Amino acid sequence: MSTFECTAPRRVASLACALALGLLGNEAQARCTWEAGASFLTFQYDTGTLWVPRDAEVGREIADLPVAINNRDGAQLRCFYEASPPTTISMPTSTAIATAVPVRGLRFADSVLRTNIDGIGAVITVAYPYDGSGNNTFSSDDGSQTIPYSGTMRTPTAFNAQLGYFYGRVKLVKTGPIAPGEHVIDKEMFHGITNDLGKVMDFTLKGLVKQAQCTLLGNPVSADPVKFADHTLADFTDPGPVGTEVDFHIKLSDCEDDSAAPTAYAHIELDGTNGSSAVDAKRGIFSLGTGSTAAGFGIQILHGDGRELPLQEAVSVKRLNVGVTQLDFKARYYQLDRTVKDGLAKAALKFTISYR
Repeated sequence: MSTFECTAPRRVASLACALALGLLGNEAQARCTWEAGASFLTFQYDTGTLWVPRDAEVGREIADLPVAINNRDGAQLRCFYEASPPTTISMPTSTAIATAVPVRGLRFADSVLRTNIDGIGAVITVAYPYDGSGNNTFSSDDGSQTIPYSGTMRTPTAFNAQLGYFYGRVKLVKTGPIAPGEHVIDKEMFHGITNDLGKVMDFTLKGLVKQAQCTLLGNPVSADPVKFADHTLADFTDPGPVGTEVDFHIKLSDCEDDSAAPTAYAHIELDGTNGSSAVDAKRGIFSLGTGSTAAGFGIQILHGDGRELPLQEAVSVKRLNVGVTQLDFKARYYQLDRTVKDGLAKAALKFTISYR
């Protein structure tokens, strides 16, 4: 038994003795105890409205959000250190784990948990008091702070760990194809169990996820076909660009994205059609096609600012504007051979728009 003596004057001594008795009282408590009132911790975290590009790759981060919430029950659970058996808490998943999802920035061991929406997963990380940051906290048993989690109080202390608030992070990621439309997330993700009280908490994730995308209405190309000015053989002197660039654009309509911070970029993939084929795909040069009588040159496609636009790959063009997004391009003749044959020049490209 611990003892103490109060040697200060009577008034001061009574204060010192009261403090000492309080510490001894806490020291004698074991494991976890509820304060008067509610005896369960219900945590619900609402992400709000989130956007993900419609064609985002699997593993794409949708959002990375800090969490600091009180439990909905107004309950308070306090846990104290005990040597034997030790005070422990485990947080097993209440949902399945999505396997083999390569998420950038995560360790292989970090678990992606399935939500109730196919194609959307979550990585949940716990912080204080489960991060070993103080004597009165739990330390992870395997070094991981992600759910599923298990931890132990390892340092003797008279101070308790308070579990009424949940601090951590929620990272939402794309784990596979997401069906069209809006999606409401509402899923219990994990629960908490202490070694002496059993199940003491659960954590539900809520939110609304929308996909950023546009629509192609009617004929979205500003000029179809894109017409070049007439040229004479004298204009074709050496291999390389010939003549003046011709401007054109593709209009994307009904574009939906976060108006405050758009998440998606429109990408275009171009490939030859109607007899046209890539000559130098990296530089955006393709051949004349069916119906052409001219020879010795092709056409080069460019970004609106004059940069060469590669063919046969999805190329980022522009961040989406809510409503209408205009993608600007240029085209020009490109001499391929030393000699050129005059005649009719026709070429065609097909395009695919994606949102990433």
